[in-house]
Amino acid sequence: MEMEEQSLRKTAWLFCAILIFALPATADILYSNLGPSGNVYNCCTGWTVTGTGSIGTSFIAANEFQVAASGAVNSIDIAVGYVEGANAFYVGIYADNGGIPGTQLGYWGNLSSNTNFGSCCGLVTISGISGLNLSTGVNYWMVVGPMTTGSDTWEAWNFSNSALGNDDYSTDGGKSWVQQGQQPLGAFDIVGGSTTGSTPEPSSLLLFGAGVVATFGAIRRKMNL
Repeated sequence: MEMEEQSLRKTAWLFCAILIFALPATADILYSNLGPSGNVYNCCTGWTVTGTGSIGTSFIAANEFQVAASGAVNSIDIAVGYVEGANAFYVGIYADNGGIPGTQLGYWGNLSSNTNFGSCCGLVTISGISGLNLSTGVNYWMVVGPMTTGSDTWEAWNFSNSALGNDDYSTDGGKSWVQQGQQPLGAFDIVGGSTTGSTPEPSSLLLFGAGVVATFGAIRRKMNL
């Protein structure tokens, strides 16, 4: 009888172990300035992302951020709205270099928006990311730009509904940067993989927002619809 009970206990423990290892990995939100469903981001204001073939000036947008939890990046959701021209842009994460984007840590190109600027709330999702780890207490830059400085791409990186932070932009393909200080941040989140996290990975919320240029005699980086 005793041997039978021991055998049952071993079987039970084995069954539990199988269940634990069979559970899918959960995900942790390393960073997010996205709002709730229906109010995910500001639909009608954002940072311009263009090539010279669209408005005559190339704009790359860069926003500084820090993650709330350290971890390996699995996916990124970003709010970018399409305006006109080639619907193609890149997203990158860069280390900080004294207040401007420095070393490139991750790059994802030939992305396209699935939502027109002025609408809400589609997101572009970059999934399957590996080999990129972010740490708390460290400044990073999320960068959105046209595939080439001469392209006719015109996108808009939609503003977050609430987040503020350091904003930079470049008109020469990232060779130099203009620092604008505290400004509204473009909307995005960063999801990291974990086997111990308790936050389920959100369904694809991604979209690239790029800002729009208003031309009332002069080109501006921000635009409201």
